Amino acid sequence: MARTKSVQSFKAEFPDLEARIITAIGSVGPRNIAQIARLTGAHQETVRYQIKKRLARLGFKFHAEVDHRKIGLVQHWATLHFSGPYYSSATKLLDAMNRVGYLTYYTKVLPQGRFLAIFSLPVGTTEEFRTLLSHLVDNKILTGFSLEEALVSRHPPMNPRFFNFRSGRWEVEWNKVTSQGRTSLQAERQASGALPDYYDLLLIKELQKDAMQHTVGIARNQKVHGKTLEYHYRSHVMKEKMVPSFFVRWTRDIEKKPIHSVDTTRLTFRNLSQGEFTRVQRAVSKIPYLWAEDLLKDGTYIATLHVPVYDLIPTFSYLNDEVGELDSNLETSFIKPNEAYLYTIPHHMFDHDSWRFDVGSMEAALSKAAALVEK
Repeated sequence: MARTKSVQSFKAEFPDLEARIITAIGSVGPRNIAQIARLTGAHQETVRYQIKKRLARLGFKFHAEVDHRKIGLVQHWATLHFSGPYYSSATKLLDAMNRVGYLTYYTKVLPQGRFLAIFSLPVGTTEEFRTLLSHLVDNKILTGFSLEEALVSRHPPMNPRFFNFRSGRWEVEWNKVTSQGRTSLQAERQASGALPDYYDLLLIKELQKDAMQHTVGIARNQKVHGKTLEYHYRSHVMKEKMVPSFFVRWTRDIEKKPIHSVDTTRLTFRNLSQGEFTRVQRAVSKIPYLWAEDLLKDGTYIATLHVPVYDLIPTFSYLNDEVGELDSNLETSFIKPNEAYLYTIPHHMFDHDSWRFDVGSMEAALSKAAALVEK
């Protein structure tokens, strides 16, 4: 960003200082105050106050975007159908899957009621993991499942153009959304072959939780030497682009003010022709509420939106105007917040210089967890 934009053009594009800061954070991260100040034309102390005080009060949080393939992992989307005896306790079994089976996200989707999960699996282990899920079906823990590799997974940067920083709420002008440029999905590069080490993964998982953390604080909390972490942060995590960018999320406490109530919405597009996919992805990528995009190996395109309740119908109206009738090609569902959880990368599954993957051990651990749930 620093190479392609002058401060003047940056100011013209984003008149609000808060918007310029949020956009700059996407490239350089929230800790690089000096670089953000250069990009935005603001004083360093002003930038520091905006990030640590004002934006925090408005409900903004900052997280690291991870290139999973750079650390030897590939994300997979799964649909899990739990059998009757385990359905009401599914979250306990899913938590066990995080401990032993590379699960990094799960949610129950409404109104369908099934569970969706993301597994960040070591490269080349897809079929072995499918065997594990089949084992759960054989043991009547699951009645069925699907598992599909994600070709592209990304958290697009927040577009602050339509956020009113005075009122602290979104005010989207949909006629202006249509005139914005499209952000296309880029196929992810194959893993470079250079695996991370323990310190790299420790830093990455902490920055996923909160990118405002400094290596000194992480080192103190994790009882690691500060200079060791700082070296790994600069020479491995950032230089090797294990964390290629950062993303900003507005996560206002929705319980305090009804106007901030949101629906986390999942749009699943299936069996699209190439032309339909291009048209759909172009329209979806412009939606200010877009949190994540995933393109699966079977052609399924998934978009996750964080939509204020008051703008739900206008959002769907915009999408319909842009892409027309999709009928059976589109499934709309909503995330159930109290039965959803996002974990960090499965750093605890890394031993010495490789990812630990033993299907037999995972089967035994999950069978034990299922037995505890039964009791």
